[in-house]
Amino acid sequence: MRFVTILIGIFFVLVSCTKFGKNMTVKGRVLNPITGEGISNVPVIMYRSTLDYPSGSKRVKETTTDSDGYFEISKASLSKCYLTCHTTDVGDYYPIGWEKKDDVPLFDAFTISVKKGKTMHADYYAVPYGSLTLNIKNTSCFNSFDNIKIYFDGGPYDSRTFNPGLMTSLDGCIDIPGSPVKSSMGYKYFHWEVTKNSVTTTYYDTVFVNEGLTTILNVNY
Repeated sequence: MRFVTILIGIFFVLVSCTKFGKNMTVKGRVLNPITGEGISNVPVIMYRSTLDYPSGSKRVKETTTDSDGYFEISKASLSKCYLTCHTTDVGDYYPIGWEKKDDVPLFDAFTISVKKGKTMHADYYAVPYGSLTLNIKNTSCFNSFDNIKIYFDGGPYDSRTFNPGLMTSLDGCIDIPGSPVKSSMGYKYFHWEVTKNSVTTTYYDTVFVNEGLTTILNVNY
């Protein structure tokens, strides 16, 4: 009889945890924010912190996104939990991270804290890669003192291939065909300063890097 009483007590404790909001649920989508297309079969993993995060964490629940990139993950727990997403497991993606909404507590760009007793909505962004080729040519060379300074001004989803700022400074009658460099999908902004006969002129250009394709930026001056 005592054993039955204990079992009944445990049952009511579990029911109470669910009833009073101890479940942790996250619904969302993993997608390419440029095209709005979902990314399928991406692992979405919930961890429980056992010591100081990220060291000493335990995987407690896992799901994968459906054909349109949607997911839902839920766990009954009294412990502090975190959610991560692994887009690199399903392809060559540049991970941007969780969308920064006011009601989504970010541990960092790639990790969110899961609230107990709440159903959270969180989307994770990632973009595929293409490549970018930069061709540089002085088409009307004045003399060996001609100078060009090329700057990368960034983009919404920077590939980390180029650091914003001065990329290169070249003198003389330059003709340099470039090679493809891996770059994340999206717009990339450039400008360059050309000095000829002591006169400096600034030019601007924007290119869009497509998934799996090579985009060419011709810097003719």
